[in-house]
Amino acid sequence: MRLGGLGLLSARDVGVYAFVASRAQSCVLQDHILRNSGVVKLDVDYQQALEYLSVSLPDFDIGGISNMDTAPSKPQKTLANALFDKIARSLGEAFDLSPRQKAVIECLKGPHAQDFLTVIPIEGLGQCMSAVEYRAILKYRLMIPMYPEDETCPICHKACMDKYGEHAVHCKELPGFKYRHDWVRDVLGDILRRAGISAKKEAPVNFLTDPMEGRSTLRPADLLVFGWAGGKHACVDLTGVSPLAGLRESGFVAGQAIRKAESKKVDKHAKACADNQHAFVPFAFDTFGSLAPEAIRLLTRVQKVVHSSCSSTGGQGFVFNRLGFAIQKGVAAQLVARLRALLM
Repeated sequence: MRLGGLGLLSARDVGVYAFVASRAQSCVLQDHILRNSGVVKLDVDYQQALEYLSVSLPDFDIGGISNMDTAPSKPQKTLANALFDKIARSLGEAFDLSPRQKAVIECLKGPHAQDFLTVIPIEGLGQCMSAVEYRAILKYRLMIPMYPEDETCPICHKACMDKYGEHAVHCKELPGFKYRHDWVRDVLGDILRRAGISAKKEAPVNFLTDPMEGRSTLRPADLLVFGWAGGKHACVDLTGVSPLAGLRESGFVAGQAIRKAESKKVDKHAKACADNQHAFVPFAFDTFGSLAPEAIRLLTRVQKVVHSSCSSTGGQGFVFNRLGFAIQKGVAAQLVARLRALLM
């Protein structure tokens, strides 16, 4: 799952560095076993492996690996990072990637975009998908075509469908659009409840509105977290965006869409909350599972609360993993809804 899914490598790629890392990590034991054998030089196989690494990883200091006194404490991780970084840098040179492919790879490398893959399937927590949903999510993330190309959307009749499902995940008239928002909200509320944090869904606060539209647009807070910031209640407002909507040939910046959505929420509601003695927390995420900075801060704090009340050291990423799975399940609902619309 490293680097957007590039962490799964062939044996040919990892064989040499794994061998060198194993030798380097066990050099103290080797020295102890062979101290009276008269063997003091590097054997031919190891020397050839070091030479191969020096050619394949020219920017890496091989000398530090071959010397027992300067070898890193975790050579396997050190060499793996060097190899993965090289693969990521050379990806655009090795393959003729389209703008969409480049953008998707950058999105998959975003913060917490891969968290859902490590979730343990638990039906009672909503951590399960049907086979159709899971296939749809994998196709969306792996850029495998799902739909006929250049057909008008049968729901909104305003835009052409793309074969990868991008219109399906941001068309507001598809049934799954509202479901994604509400599902993520419900899961976040359940996470807070299980952590012992008092919160209420769809709480009427009578001051959240769009300044441009006036008080006729009063709406409840997605989640109202009691006593969250300095004794003040916090209004948590969720928003999900598609980072590839309106993708152009150049100028794509991973994470820009969620940061922009977060900023818009702050401009719209933060002042009203402050004037009414409430804190405001925007919770922005994208269709690949990346989270905006404020969302990460909120979940990090919740995770600390979970850890402080749990004696087990396992499940360090429970909060992020569960929320990430909820996002992907919501996206899957949109993709599947589009598939069903085609069959009607």
